[in-house]
Amino acid sequence: MKPSIKSGVLLAQIKEWLYLLSGLSEAFIVAKEPSSMAKYPKTVFILGTNRNIGKSVTSIGIICKLLSEGMGYTTDEIGYIKPVGQETLTVVDGRGVSIEADKDAVLITSLMGIECPGYEKISPVVWQSGVTADFIDEAGQGDPVGGRQAFLDRIRDAYEHVSQNKRIVIVEGTGQPGVGSVAGISNADVINLLREMGAPVYAVMVASGGIGSTIDQIFPYLMSAEHMGTRIDGIVINSVFGSKIDKIQHYIETYYDKVFPPIYGKYIHDSAPPPILGFVPAVPELGLPTMRLIAEYFGTRPAAAMEIIAPQDFDNGACRLVRDLKVLSLDFGYESLLRPGDAVIIGVNANDAILAMLLLHERMVRRQGSGLAGMILSCKQVGGLASQIRDLIERGDLPTITLDYDSADIVARIESMTIKIQPYDVGKKELIAKAFDKSLNLWPDLNGA
Repeated sequence: MKPSIKSGVLLAQIKEWLYLLSGLSEAFIVAKEPSSMAKYPKTVFILGTNRNIGKSVTSIGIICKLLSEGMGYTTDEIGYIKPVGQETLTVVDGRGVSIEADKDAVLITSLMGIECPGYEKISPVVWQSGVTADFIDEAGQGDPVGGRQAFLDRIRDAYEHVSQNKRIVIVEGTGQPGVGSVAGISNADVINLLREMGAPVYAVMVASGGIGSTIDQIFPYLMSAEHMGTRIDGIVINSVFGSKIDKIQHYIETYYDKVFPPIYGKYIHDSAPPPILGFVPAVPELGLPTMRLIAEYFGTRPAAAMEIIAPQDFDNGACRLVRDLKVLSLDFGYESLLRPGDAVIIGVNANDAILAMLLLHERMVRRQGSGLAGMILSCKQVGGLASQIRDLIERGDLPTITLDYDSADIVARIESMTIKIQPYDVGKKELIAKAFDKSLNLWPDLNGA
C-alpha cells in the first residue's frame, strides 16, 4: 500500500523538524563547548599521597619546566592557587588587614615571581586547628551541604579571579587526599568542582621514590579518586635515589603496564592506570639550611639571645647553603678540615681562632671562588670578643651570628631543624629546575611555545 500524499507531506515535515532540531542541537553544542572551555586556562592540579611528599617541589619544578625555552610560557601567563591550606603565615591582604595564608602559597608566588592577586585569593580556605570541630558542630545542627557549598563557592571565586588572563594555572592540593574531606573539600572534590566549571584540569599525583612502598602509597588514593569520579591524569615519582633510578623505573613501569591492568583495571577509567610523567631524582641539597634560616630559627627563641653581626645586608648575604656544620676546637691544623660552604662554630672569646677564620674565608674566596657559609659564635654570655675582631667581622661578608648556647647545644638544635624551602632559596629553585627539566615529561598539549 502506497503512502498517501498527506502522509508523505507529514513525513517530509517530520524529517524537516528533525533536521532543524538536530541543527539547533549541534549549534548549541558547538556554541556551548568552546565558550566554556575557552573561559578557563589549562590547569595542572598537583596532589600527593602524603604530607611532605614533594607537592611544593613538584609545583616549583613544573613552573620551571613551563618557563623553559622549550615550553614557552612567561611568569605573567602562569597563575597559582592553593585552594585548601593547613600550615600558615601571617600576611597582609589587599585591604591592609593581617590574615592567615598558606605558607606554600606565599613560598611559590614569592620564589617563582608569580603574580599574587591577593593572599585571600591564592589561599581561599585555611584549615587550621579548631576548624574541624566548628564545622562538625555547625553541620550536625544545620545543613552540612550548605556549609560545604560555602567553602566550594569561596574556592570557585578565588580560582575565577586567579585564572583571569592566564594561559595556565597551577593548583597545589592538600597534604594527602583525605585532607578537607570533613567539609567535602578534599582534593577530589576540588578537582571535580573545577572540571564541572569547565576548566581543563590535568591531575598529577606525587608519590615518593621506591617500588613496593610507592605502589602501596598510590593504590588507595587512586581507587578513592576513581570511586569519586575523579580522573588522575599522571603520576610523578619524586625523590628517587640516583643509584636506584633505573631499577625503580623498570619495576614501576612494568607493574603499571603489565600487572596492574589485569588485576585492577576493571576498577579504573578506560582500564588503564595514569601514565608515569617522570622519575625525579632526589636533590639532597634541599635538606640543607642557610645561615639566614638558622638565624630565623634561633631568632624565635628568646633564650638564644641571637645577634646578627655581619653582613649588613644579612637577608641577602646569608642565603648560601650550609653544606656542613663544624665545631672548631683546635688552635691550629684545622684548615684542611674545612671546605667552602661549611659553617663554623667557635667560642665567642676565641679571638685568634675567629681572626684565622676570617683570613681562611678570604683565601677560599680568592682561590676557589667561594668561601665559608657562615660563622656562629657560641657562649655569648661569656663575652670576650675583642672590639678590633668585631670590627673586622662587621666590615666583612662572612655571615656571623652570636648565641648564648654552647657549641654542643647549637649543633643539636640545628640538626633537629625541619628544613623547608624558603621564598629566598634561589639556589634550591635552580637545583629543582635542573632535576625536573631532565626527568619530567608533561603532556604535549601543555606546550605553550
